[in-house]
Amino acid sequence: MEDNSKKKQEKKWEIVPLKPVWQPHNKEAKALLEWFCTHFCKVPSGPKTRAKYLAVVSSFLALAQQVFNKTYSQMAIPKDHNYWSAFPDAGWAVVDKVRNDLLSSGAIHFIDGTGYKNVWKDDGGKWEQDGQVSLYALDDSLLSQEGFIDAEWIETGRPPLQIGKRESPRLKSERKKQNKASPKITLTAMKQFGRAYGIASNGVTQLNTFLKQHPLALPPLANGVVSYAACMTRIYHNGSMIEGGRYYGAWTNLKGDYRLQSTIDDEPIVSIDLNASQPTLFNALMGMRMNLGDSWYDMYAEAVSDLAKSKNDYEPLRNKIKQVAVEIIGTGNPFKDKPAKAGKCVFDEETDEYNVIRKKLIDTAPALVLMDKTYYNGAGFISYHEAEMMTLVLHRLMALNIPAYPVHDCLMVKASHQEEAMTVLRDTIQAYIIDHCKQNNRPNIISLVVPVSVESNGKKKSRIKGYYGS
Repeated sequence: MEDNSKKKQEKKWEIVPLKPVWQPHNKEAKALLEWFCTHFCKVPSGPKTRAKYLAVVSSFLALAQQVFNKTYSQMAIPKDHNYWSAFPDAGWAVVDKVRNDLLSSGAIHFIDGTGYKNVWKDDGGKWEQDGQVSLYALDDSLLSQEGFIDAEWIETGRPPLQIGKRESPRLKSERKKQNKASPKITLTAMKQFGRAYGIASNGVTQLNTFLKQHPLALPPLANGVVSYAACMTRIYHNGSMIEGGRYYGAWTNLKGDYRLQSTIDDEPIVSIDLNASQPTLFNALMGMRMNLGDSWYDMYAEAVSDLAKSKNDYEPLRNKIKQVAVEIIGTGNPFKDKPAKAGKCVFDEETDEYNVIRKKLIDTAPALVLMDKTYYNGAGFISYHEAEMMTLVLHRLMALNIPAYPVHDCLMVKASHQEEAMTVLRDTIQAYIIDHCKQNNRPNIISLVVPVSVESNGKKKSRIKGYYGS
C-alpha cells in the first residue's frame, strides 16, 4: 500500500528540482533577495561562502516562481552529495545550511513520505540504490511579497559538462519507465577523460561567457513572470564522450510554439531546423546517398508521398514515418516491427501499416540497416556527431558576434541574423560530413547541403530545399 501511494504522489505532483544556477537580473530581484535573506536566512559572513549561499537562495527564489506557476508542484532539494558536485556555484554543505535556514524560518515545509531510498543488487551483483528525492512545500506568503512576481532572474550557473553513467539495459528501462534523468558521473570522474574533457568543457564555457552578453528572454509564465537564460550544458551518454553530447538549457524542454515567443536583445527570434535530421545525417556520415534524387525538401514527407490517397493524408503519414524513424533510431533496431505502446500515432494492423512505412523509410534511407543497439543509433553515434556539428556552428557564429541557442538539431537566432546563421549552419555540416567520410574511408564522399525549415512566432513554417553536390 505504501509503495502504491508513493507512486500516485509522483504522478500527481510535478517536481521542480533546486539547481544553484540562477542570479538576480533586475532591481526587483536584487531587492527581493536582500529582503528574503534578512527575514528568512542567516547569511555567512565569509566572502566565498556568502557568494555560494546567495547563489543557492537566488535559485530558490527563481524556482519558487515556477513552483507557484503550476497547479501541482513541489520543490526537490536532493541530499545526495554527488548531485551538488556538478554545480560550480555551490556545494552540498552550503545547500544543507540554506535548507536548514529555510526550514527553521518556515519558508519551506518537508513533505512526509519523501526522501526514502531502495537498495538492491544489479545483474552483475553490484549494489545500486534508487529512491525519491526529498520534497518540500513552499510557504504561500512568498506570493504576496512585494516584488516576487516582478523579480527577473537569469540562469548563468549550469555546469558546462555532464556525463551519464553507463547503465545495464534493465536499469535503463526501469529509469525510463519512471521518467527519470540518467544518473551522472562525478566531476572527479569526468576529469579523468583528460584532454577531451578539457576541450569540451572550455568550449562550452566560452559559449556561455558570450551568451551572458545576449541572454535569451524566455516567454512569460502564466503568472506573468519573465526569466532569462544565458548558459547551457553538454550532456554525454553511457559513461562516454563519443556518445550524445547535445546542449541543454532552460529553453530546451519548452514547447516549440511557446519557445518561439522568446527574444534576444529585445529582438524576435527565428528557429532554423534540419529536416529529418537523424536519418539524413546518418546516411551521409556512413557514406550513402538517400534515394530522393539530387534535391528534396523533406525526406519524411517524400518517402511516403505515394501512400497518400488524398491531400488530407500527407500530414498524418509524415507523423507516422517520423514516429517509426524515432523508434528504430532510438532503439538501434532497423527491423523493429511493432510500434511502441506509448506512441502517439495509431497504425492499421490489418494492412501491417507500421512495417509498410518502416520499409519505405529504409528504402529511402538505406544506411539505417547498419544501426545497432550498442553505438550506431540515435543516442550514440548520431547525436554525438550532430552535437559536434552544432558545436562548430555555435563557435563560428560567436566569432561573427551572432548569439545562437541550440535545441538539438535546431538553432535559435535573431530574425535579423537568419540568413548568416543558415549559411554557417549548412556550410559547416557539409564540410563536416565530407571530412568524416574521408577520415573513415566511407564508400562514398557525400557532399550534402541539408534541407532546413525556418519558423518564427505567428508565421507559417517555410521549408528550404536540400541537395547533393558533385
